Amino acid sequence: MAAFVAERVPPDGCVVLIGGVDVGKTTLARALNRRLGGEVLDADLGQSTIGSPTAITLGTYDGGMRDGYFVGDTTPRGHLVLALCGTLRMARRARRPLVVDTDGFIAGNVGRSYKLALIEALDPDLVVLLPRGMELELLRLSCAAETVCVRISGVRQKTREERISTREANFRAEFARCREVEVPWEEVRWRGTLLGLGEPVDPNTLSKMLGCEVLYARRAGNEAIAVVDGRPLSAGAVKAFWGLEELYLIPKSYMEDRLIGCFRGGRFVGLGRVSRAMPGKLVLSVPQGEVPEAIQPGCLRITASGRELGRSLLP
Repeated sequence: MAAFVAERVPPDGCVVLIGGVDVGKTTLARALNRRLGGEVLDADLGQSTIGSPTAITLGTYDGGMRDGYFVGDTTPRGHLVLALCGTLRMARRARRPLVVDTDGFIAGNVGRSYKLALIEALDPDLVVLLPRGMELELLRLSCAAETVCVRISGVRQKTREERISTREANFRAEFARCREVEVPWEEVRWRGTLLGLGEPVDPNTLSKMLGCEVLYARRAGNEAIAVVDGRPLSAGAVKAFWGLEELYLIPKSYMEDRLIGCFRGGRFVGLGRVSRAMPGKLVLSVPQGEVPEAIQPGCLRITASGRELGRSLLP
């Protein structure tokens, strides 16, 4: 099967694998990488085999992750623009030929539209569809790229519990490389959140205005964000006094156990966690205990053992 697909991919080409869960996409991707060389773009956020879960990763099965794009969740649902942007950016940095192993999100109009947008953005030489039944037929008919349909025999379907267990093990492996460091709030360089924009707000002043302890706060234009410990009493009055359109109050508990992506030189280098949020400082669990140049909060809250506690977006 790999030989049949490989002979249709030019030396500088790109092949995209599309299908549901447990249809053999990664099995075929491994076989193609061995035959073709080049690199693999692993776009499966939840069941990553190249690099960190919750990231679009680039590399090889033998060498591991060379580059990555942090999305911050185990599913592209709710993050389709980020996932699409990350896949396209990694594809531009890839060594060819390139094999793109995608996630199993194909259901409904949203899943189909996402995969079609991915195909259009990547403009591959070949799209390999791995159907179980007729679930990819509409996608096949809508796809402008050259497509072939294949079936991989002997692929065992995992249970939901097995998938969760595998994901937790992958997170544990990531966090095992991490060590805790204390970093003052004002020294943290945030990406992708209001916590890294605008000007700092004095926590003591805002604490008195809100009637609860403020750990950290910033204001950017007519929006402000504050991490608080306790129940605020007068958020509306603060908005009116400062002329704000939005005042985002983030409970301390929402910050703690927050998944973070760690960056050096503008590149994603691995996962970490916010262990504790305190007045004046954060305790971060980061790779090798080296303070990253920047961190980006993910959607997940997660324990050091890899157990997911829930999802919440930070503005």
